[in-house]
Amino acid sequence: MQIRILGPLEISTAEKEKPVASRRAGMVLALLALSPGRVIPFEQLVDELWADSSMANARNALHAHIVRIRRAMSSTTPGGGKRLCTTRNGYVLDVPPDAVDAVRFTALADAGRERAADDPVAACRSLVEALSLWRGPALMEARDGVRCRISAADLEERRLTVYEDLTELRLAAGLGRVAIPELRQLAESHMERERLTELFMLALYREGRQSEALAAFQAARRKLADGLGVEPGRSMRKLHQAILQQAEVLGEPRGVTQADVYS
Repeated sequence: MQIRILGPLEISTAEKEKPVASRRAGMVLALLALSPGRVIPFEQLVDELWADSSMANARNALHAHIVRIRRAMSSTTPGGGKRLCTTRNGYVLDVPPDAVDAVRFTALADAGRERAADDPVAACRSLVEALSLWRGPALMEARDGVRCRISAADLEERRLTVYEDLTELRLAAGLGRVAIPELRQLAESHMERERLTELFMLALYREGRQSEALAAFQAARRKLADGLGVEPGRSMRKLHQAILQQAEVLGEPRGVTQADVYS
């Protein structure tokens, strides 16, 4: 049995997928899944569900959501509901850590970063696998609670970092082509992440599109000035200068053909 929170909240096996119909039950399951094997106190779960309102009989209401989750778990795996255990002061999701996609994502991301210097091919595989676990926004149905909302933001931030790591690795080690449109969209959507813009500029340059790489720098410079009131950082300015000079350290641009599907 797998708990999937990187996208629509699901309890799944190889044979079936079961969404959690109740929004509040989904919030409870998401919070438990963020810390598999660890007891989450009653008070923390109640606060996540009803922080802005006074809830009479909160323990009973919480237990009703626990029952719904257990039923959903048992409908995918016989006896699966027993994995959600009651303790003296809370509940615990008694599943292996790698049964939760967010935990697997983090482990694969860490492995990819650690292997990057010594084994870029293995690192690339780990990062690609990590990103493949995403099916949509993290905790997309459970963001009403403060803890889930913070965790979702942290996971989305890590997702971007993994994408940056993978793109940088591909450019540095020549491990496959970089999808320019996707990189362009992310760089434009996250102007505060200068590393994305730098990777976009370098990818364009490597494709033999020097003028577009220089134009990307100027566009980012205007957006940073208008949106944040700052100039590009030292790293981006150095890259811009290197592209102007066609510096050898950037590698050789390759020729572009009409069959280039990444344009």
